[in-house]
Amino acid sequence: MDDLSTGWIDLIRVAAFLDSQAALMGFISNLEAETRSAIGPSAHPRDPVLAEWFGAGGYANSGVSVTPDSAMRVTAVFRAVALLSGTYASLPVTVDKFMLDGGLETDKNHPLYDIIVYQPNKWQTSFQWREMMAAHFALRGCCYSEIISSGKRGIDQLIPLHPDRVRPFHAPDGKIAFGYTPPNGPQRVILQDDMHWMHFMASDGIKPISPISYCREAVGLSLATEEHAARLFSNGAKPGGILKMPGHFKDDIALQRFKKEWQAAHGGVSNTGKTAVLEDGLEWQQIGMTSEDAQFLETRNLQVAEIARIFGVPPHKLFDLQRSTNNNIEHQGIEFVTDTIRPGCVRWEQDMQRDLFNGKRTHCVQFDLDGLMRGDSAARAAFNSSALQNGWKSRNEVRRDEGYNRSNTEGMDDYTVQSNMISIVNMGKVMPKQPKEPSLPGNSNE
Repeated sequence: MDDLSTGWIDLIRVAAFLDSQAALMGFISNLEAETRSAIGPSAHPRDPVLAEWFGAGGYANSGVSVTPDSAMRVTAVFRAVALLSGTYASLPVTVDKFMLDGGLETDKNHPLYDIIVYQPNKWQTSFQWREMMAAHFALRGCCYSEIISSGKRGIDQLIPLHPDRVRPFHAPDGKIAFGYTPPNGPQRVILQDDMHWMHFMASDGIKPISPISYCREAVGLSLATEEHAARLFSNGAKPGGILKMPGHFKDDIALQRFKKEWQAAHGGVSNTGKTAVLEDGLEWQQIGMTSEDAQFLETRNLQVAEIARIFGVPPHKLFDLQRSTNNNIEHQGIEFVTDTIRPGCVRWEQDMQRDLFNGKRTHCVQFDLDGLMRGDSAARAAFNSSALQNGWKSRNEVRRDEGYNRSNTEGMDDYTVQSNMISIVNMGKVMPKQPKEPSLPGNSNE
């Protein structure tokens, strides 16, 4: 089927959904207008990603353009995004079935198991797909994957979409629909039932907060200091000062022209370190602090902490070890799991439940955080010993958690407590009395 036919099918489908063709055309017009206002005149309104490439993002007060893509040039941002996306991608994930007794059991026969655990589409592994989705979310506060049906309400693939090409909006039935501008082909609308999506702190329910946009000044300062540092050490540091001359300018026009030309030649980050040529008795008098006096390198270090706050990552995870000690670094790692990774996992689990299971409450997706919470070998040994002695894990469960195969030895699946390590089922039972040994003749104890 060609693109033209596909486009007409999409229009007919959405027109039926919106209950009128006029409503559909109004939406398309509004969407294009919104896109134009968002990306500015430097790119075609149907290509928001191209607008990012041409610098149509917001400018920080430091004078640099800050977009999710340009922010990745900051090493701390790059490391934070790589850490978060890699952590979510590497977590063990399963499709579990709700049991009648309230527990969960892994269901490897569920149609979604292979898609989520192994391969969500024809070219990505589960790790690659989750890494891409998590990176989109970290930088833009949203991520999207189109659900490709296999028929009979089944799911065949999850196709990731670039967030800059997606515009969510409220549909008349109370759900959310998504206007999508593909790289090639006509604009189309994807209904909520055909999209897996995550949004970060959307104040109106559909427009998520972008961490980079809301924290543009911190990221912009990092970009500016990196560029300034590069030029500073490339051309030599030339601090601020004043120009002195024996006479004066003949009129105000000449003065303003000189100031404008001097600013154009030596002002701004891009002109840092350029050599000035002074004529007619002009003299340079330094009044600014040197880069060392201003503790320029300390400023760069402070920006690492700022980036860490944005993404909820401990500074030592970004290789800033100035305030880390052997006593607190392990606790900071645990807090990273409990305060950053766990809320993200809960968000993803609930969004998958909403989008992928057709409203059914028979199954769910579960991320396993136990591996991230492991301490050293001594701490794991104490943890497992407590589990065995208090009867909330069996020996085979401990073996599974430590990466060993289960044992078929009798009693390895029993739950034990610390009372000569007897089975729980035998607790409280009166043990049979042992027969009394017969007394020997002449025993004085009779």
